[in-house]
Amino acid sequence: MRKAFTLMELVVSLGILAIVLSFAGAIFRVGIGSQQLALANAEIMQKYRAITSQLERDFEGMVLPYNGVLAARQLPARRQGQSVSVNSDAIALLVSGNFQTLREYGMGQKDSAGRSVLEPVVGNVACVFYEQPDPNSYGNTPADEWLPAETILLRRETILAGGLGPDPADANSGPHQEYYRTSLAQWKVSPPFATPEDWFLHPRIDRAAVADYQPTYLAQGVDNFTIEYAQRDPVTRRVATDSRGIRWQRDVAGAPGGTVLLSALRFTFTLHDSRGLIKGGRTFTHIVYLDN
Repeated sequence: MRKAFTLMELVVSLGILAIVLSFAGAIFRVGIGSQQLALANAEIMQKYRAITSQLERDFEGMVLPYNGVLAARQLPARRQGQSVSVNSDAIALLVSGNFQTLREYGMGQKDSAGRSVLEPVVGNVACVFYEQPDPNSYGNTPADEWLPAETILLRRETILAGGLGPDPADANSGPHQEYYRTSLAQWKVSPPFATPEDWFLHPRIDRAAVADYQPTYLAQGVDNFTIEYAQRDPVTRRVATDSRGIRWQRDVAGAPGGTVLLSALRFTFTLHDSRGLIKGGRTFTHIVYLDN
């Protein structure tokens, strides 16, 4: 006689095998999901370190006393077919260091053949800007979805290059270019703008030419960028507090060197991973203390 499985035994075996495979598949999916979630969190933390490290470096080199401009604002965005408002604050501050433009410019010098000499502009002080571009330039039409994972935080530098010459109408010079023909002393007496808001015109981003923005492209997936400040009494030098501790405010829009004496700045922002795996992103707060 030949020994073999009965039909009932075969059905039971297949059932057990299906159960084992389903459990193995579930464990595998959980493992893959956990790995993807860990990578998403690592990506967000990498963005967080890049932003906060750059903030710390800039404020360490800040021209003291604090001489900057804050702009509290909101931008319209479309999320899941709905129009919403998100915070998109901006800040400009004067930073000391060694700065050099990425492009080369003609400063009126000629070579032996009479051709214009192109060279980078250098300077020891720059006005550093943190801001977000116009969301309507992310796509082809203003009605396009402005997804949180696509939002961009830019950091720009405009070098204060006084002594380059008396030509203030230089087409390459200005707050939205790489340098400005003014010195720090001239800036303090007469800032080269009509109103502080002139420094926060939204740049426009063209997805077909992202390489052009790499020098100012600090991080992607930065949403609801909010800047608050803590004010110090100019007489007692004490920080304004309330029942909850430090009193943070978000209504300043004064010109550089104004009467507002700041003691600290609080940056709050939400970071999203590129694949949108972490729903709602992760919100962080970073405080920079100012040495006033």
